[in-house]
Amino acid sequence: MCPLPGTAAFVPALLTAAGLPVFDFASELKAPVSYTGAIVGVWMAAGLAVLVVPMRRHPERVAWTVRVHLDDSPSTRHRQPSSGR
Repeated sequence: MCPLPGTAAFVPALLTAAGLPVFDFASELKAPVSYTGAIVGVWMAAGLAVLVVPMRRHPERVAWTVRVHLDDSPSTRHRQPSSGR
């Protein structure tokens, strides 16, 4: 339905993991758990680079990959002609 309340519930934990002391009720994380925000940020940046570089160099390959992974819904399948029996 609406993911906003669930997302809002995780904002304090997300900001604390990123090392931003925004809320008083969330305690600061100790090492090595405090490195999680930076590691996730680098991982997300690497994922975006893996997406953006091929999109700029070979957009037709990305479009082909999307077509390969789309679900084949029953309305788009080719139906076999009935034998009339």
